[in-house]
Amino acid sequence: MTIPLEILVLLSPRGFEERFHKNCKECKTYVEAYEKTENEYEEYFGKKRYASYDSFRVVMQRKMKQSYKKKK
Repeated sequence: MTIPLEILVLLSPRGFEERFHKNCKECKTYVEAYEKTENEYEEYFGKKRYASYDSFRVVMQRKMKQSYKKKK
C-alpha cells in the first residue's frame, strides 16, 4: 500500500498540527477538526497519535508557550 505524502506528514508533530488547522476551516469546532485529523492518522497507521483532544490541546499550548518565551 502506498501512503500519500499528505498523510505521511501527519507523522511529524508539525504536520499533524498543520493538518488540524486545515481541517479547522472545514469543520464547525476544534474538536471535530481534531477528530477528523486523528481519524485520517488512524486509518493509515492503525493507532491514534494523541490519547484525546485534551492531550493534543495541552501539547499545542506548551509549544505556544515555548515559542513565546523564545521571542522574548
